[in-house]
Amino acid sequence: MTTNLLDRYLAGEHEPVWRELLAAGPAVRQAALRDPAEAVARETMRRVRHNCEQLVGRLRSLGYQFGVYPDGSRGYASDGPLIAPSDEIRADLAEVERRAGPVPLSLRAFWLVVGSVDLIGYHRSWPREGADPLVVYPPVAMMDELDAWEEMVAEGEVSDEPFEGGLAPDDLHKDNISGGSPYAVALPDPSADFRFRNERHNLYFVPYLRLAILKWGGFPGLDAVKDVRVPLPTLLEGLLPF
Repeated sequence: MTTNLLDRYLAGEHEPVWRELLAAGPAVRQAALRDPAEAVARETMRRVRHNCEQLVGRLRSLGYQFGVYPDGSRGYASDGPLIAPSDEIRADLAEVERRAGPVPLSLRAFWLVVGSVDLIGYHRSWPREGADPLVVYPPVAMMDELDAWEEMVAEGEVSDEPFEGGLAPDDLHKDNISGGSPYAVALPDPSADFRFRNERHNLYFVPYLRLAILKWGGFPGLDAVKDVRVPLPTLLEGLLPF
């Protein structure tokens, strides 16, 4: 592993650099790798943030309504489609790491650079089910789960199982249909990236974001929808590769 990771990333070696970081395992936290690995993670998420800003603006201009379920029903609670990093997010991240252990570098960088994203919404002519809009909650969303997990540990109900913190509703809950377990991260995890649990593509987080944003304009479930009707060329034009 070389230390010019950021230079290589900036030169376009996005996937090879992330593969190397992932292959390093926990060693990515060691002195020789941590700074360049974190620099790559921050640059990756800077591009993710830029792309999400573009998507939110384009979706609004297309008449997409955030904060409404895809079936048009009201009552969906959201702080907004894109919430910037804040002191609260930084404090909650520190609290999660104190209680559950290391958070993968990719997720740390997402929270510290992107913040949170929630593209659940409604468009009158788009699919009512299956689009699986991109959602990544802020760390505060897993605090109740962390409380419950610590209580189970104290009572001896769990021992070797890692803590699984929810990061997004599953595809059915996003459609206002009772569904399954949330998309999640298992902690502790000192690696560069992590398997995005319970999501059907079974990808690591950064490849999942590439699929969701760069291929499907924020709606990765469209790969299984027959009648897409979403203007993907408009959404995807000029997005930054990462």
